[in-house]
Amino acid sequence: HKVFMDIRISRRDGTFYVKRPENIEDPSDEPVYAHLVLGLYGNNAPNCVRQFLNYVNVPFDLDNPNPSYSTTRFSTLDTETGLLIGGISGLDVTTLAGGNVLQYKGKVIPAKLWLENTKKEEDTYKAILHDRKGLLTHRNLDLTPSFGVTTRTSSSSLDSTHTVFGCVLEDNDGFLEKVIDIPAMTSDGLVSKTSNEPVNVGGGTAVASSLFTAQRRVFRDAAKTFGDTRLDRLPDGKLLRRVEVTQVGSL
Repeated sequence: HKVFMDIRISRRDGTFYVKRPENIEDPSDEPVYAHLVLGLYGNNAPNCVRQFLNYVNVPFDLDNPNPSYSTTRFSTLDTETGLLIGGISGLDVTTLAGGNVLQYKGKVIPAKLWLENTKKEEDTYKAILHDRKGLLTHRNLDLTPSFGVTTRTSSSSLDSTHTVFGCVLEDNDGFLEKVIDIPAMTSDGLVSKTSNEPVNVGGGTAVASSLFTAQRRVFRDAAKTFGDTRLDRLPDGKLLRRVEVTQVGSL
């Protein structure tokens, strides 16, 4: 199977709209658009591929919408593994009658693990290693259809927790190269590039880092007042741009 994804990256202020030339302050800070072609490993990871395709060709229904990868947002690029993580907006795991289910816009959907049968009769199953850029992978114990894309030549720590089910066949717009240069928030409240290079915003790295650190401290202190500690669990690599899928489909 082949699938295409159209993806866009926002400006620093999160916008995509067309600006008049006289209103463009920084010509380099413009939205980025990319077209990816994905190849799925139906023979090696048939269950993962089957589950993935369930969210590709989803008919549009305004009154009774179903989750689709057309509303995917890539919110995190994990600084430890280099994994770009995307998930469907508004789709969450909840508990119903003692079991876990998916919930989307008031609709309850069965939640299934994307586990592969590693004990085939021929005993020929071999998991694909996370040994190059552009591999599609899914966390084994994740009940949601969230998936990741590797951005490094080696992410061996993922081999024991994730299953590779496809790869990026075409990336003519250089999306994977551009996304690693997006500034990101680290778990200690500092700003960095996901490519492990310092980000230079306005007055430089120190100014950007101190600004976001101060802002995060204010919000954290306010949240603690109300007993909310979610900011303390901010994941490494929280992207400071909107990276989202605008269209998806089979080829």
